Amino acid sequence: MKLTIPPEPTILKEQTKGTAEKKWDIDTLSMWFGNRLPSYLWKEGGWSIPLKLEGYTWQSFLKILSLHKKEIIRWSRNALSWKEFLSKVQETIKDPVIKKVVLG
Repeated sequence: MKLTIPPEPTILKEQTKGTAEKKWDIDTLSMWFGNRLPSYLWKEGGWSIPLKLEGYTWQSFLKILSLHKKEIIRWSRNALSWKEFLSKVQETIKDPVIKKVVLG
């Protein structure tokens, strides 16, 4: 399965700058991203079609991204590039053990 790399959602990243300055904890920031970033990848990024063909649903995709909270934080703080972040997510999606656990 080949997932394309959609353009980086810089608007989402910009919106987190104010929250990072307020020193929100990691869980709060990742929950804030919890709806917007996955939705961007699923819909605008075009990941839903290939993932559905592999048996993934929106809920299982959210489970996959929940494994990458630290990477989401690192990306939002410019400590991880967009391509590196997506590469890590794709590795998790392709992992047969993770797939079995997430999809059952």
